[in-house]
Amino acid sequence: MKTADILTVESKGIARIDPDEAHGTPRALFRLWAAANVEFATITTGAIATGVFGLSAFDAIAAIVVANLIGCTLLGLFSTYGVEYGLPQMIQCVNWFGKPGNRFLSFLNFLNGFSWFAVNTVIGSYALHATLGTNIDQTIIVLTIVQVFIALIGHDFIVAAERWFFYFLTAVFVILTVLSFLHITHFPVPNTKSLAEVGGVSGAFLLTVSIMLSWLGGWILYSSDYTRYLCFRENRPQMKRRVFLNTFLGAFISCVWLECLGAFIGATVQLNSPSDLFTAWIPEWFRPLLILAIIVGTVSPNILNIYSASLSALASGIKLKQYQAALLTGLVGLAIAIFGHNNFYKHYELLLFFLGYVIIPRFPVMIIAHFWPRRSRWSGIGIGHLGFFAWLIGVLCSIPFFNQYPLFVGPFARAYPQCGDISFFVGAFATTIAYLVLTAPKFAEAREAVPSSVDLETP
Repeated sequence: MKTADILTVESKGIARIDPDEAHGTPRALFRLWAAANVEFATITTGAIATGVFGLSAFDAIAAIVVANLIGCTLLGLFSTYGVEYGLPQMIQCVNWFGKPGNRFLSFLNFLNGFSWFAVNTVIGSYALHATLGTNIDQTIIVLTIVQVFIALIGHDFIVAAERWFFYFLTAVFVILTVLSFLHITHFPVPNTKSLAEVGGVSGAFLLTVSIMLSWLGGWILYSSDYTRYLCFRENRPQMKRRVFLNTFLGAFISCVWLECLGAFIGATVQLNSPSDLFTAWIPEWFRPLLILAIIVGTVSPNILNIYSASLSALASGIKLKQYQAALLTGLVGLAIAIFGHNNFYKHYELLLFFLGYVIIPRFPVMIIAHFWPRRSRWSGIGIGHLGFFAWLIGVLCSIPFFNQYPLFVGPFARAYPQCGDISFFVGAFATTIAYLVLTAPKFAEAREAVPSSVDLETP
């Protein structure tokens, strides 16, 4: 693709991709998802397992692997939907959650996008503060400007940028990993005090799985946004297999690698803010590369957050152009980052759980409706409305299992702290049962290979 085409501001919005617009290769997805996760926020997430919950190294690694097997499989699966439908992820969901319901869920995804944008920007700013002594608020503003600029240009510029980010970040983080293990004198052992606060080893293990699933949950609702341009390519079944494999491996390898690294580092420091992970043991010769990696590693995931959040904003009914929605996402995220960076780890943990509570119960409907189309059991009530109602039932059923101390602890979580926070699994199970009960198999009509565009007003 020509440089001029890459730098052209995308104007497609949320419309379906036409045959003459299809381009790209599945191989780019490996680099995109690896680059999005080879960053300091991934290390920070892994550090929670040992530095906050008190797990041993072995238990933390086990929890990280389990969570990523589940989450990366879903990310790869939903990425194949873009090949089949040629639509952004949230637009596909109109037929499954109904137009009003999907507008609400799209707004939640807009919230998800600018919240993650704020989180990553804060982490990058803390890291730059620790290495350069920069003012955190000023750093947040500068990083925001760079990230919004790339994201508002659009899909092709993002894919091209992630390619080069991948090569650079992989090289720097390999060096950082080696330096970290040269510095760490022992692997984390169980912290009995921290474990007691979260219900013991089982509670900490399940909390860690939930945290890691929340990390991936936000990405999962973006997945088709970066595969929709692969629609209408030759040999679609093979294309979908390649899309799944590249997406899964790119996310799984990068997340497990850096979350485990974070788990090893997290127990060796007093973990109060992200900058605690970057201490004086970093050698002087490595600091310039580290500083550049902090900047690139902040930009890399956030251009995805801004871009997909802008598509979700359009899907929610906000009347803006795509680039205007990207600017809005950046401004909202900037405000959150400026006013919310104090007491970071507590805010971060609460955000991860909240997003998981409302995101993960959607997945059963998205899987069942895609592979085994359903119909409403009641005339006059659309199948989409029932999908939204099933999601709502799943969220409500999960409330007793919430474990968000001190904000809210549900009665089950309070009585059985050793179960950690299993609300994600309860919510997904309840949604599945509700959707199967409220709907019936649809045998009469086969699902279209490439459905026509849904009935939404495109800005």
